[in-house]
Amino acid sequence: MMRRGHRLGRVACALLPLLVAEPTARAGAVSEDESLLYLDHADWQKQPAQRKLALTADFMRIFCTDQTMSAASLADCLDHDTANGAMFERAIACASAISAGR
Repeated sequence: MMRRGHRLGRVACALLPLLVAEPTARAGAVSEDESLLYLDHADWQKQPAQRKLALTADFMRIFCTDQTMSAASLADCLDHDTANGAMFERAIACASAISAGR
């Protein structure tokens, strides 16, 4: 019985830092309703730089095949893109333009 208690204590000590850090790690995470898919240009412009990077990284994780492209490159392209349209379409166009320019 004593060994079981020690094992449980070791597991708890190993998991506790992960449980405490988890809310901090999720602070930059993108929820489904806050995805780049649902933003318009005005919403994009209101986002802070750190949030833009999180949004573009999330987009790239799902839709981009070029794993060498940085989220910062895509965010910069979206910041300077003057085309009208949905952010999703603009992100696809930017990702294609960045990949073609390599």
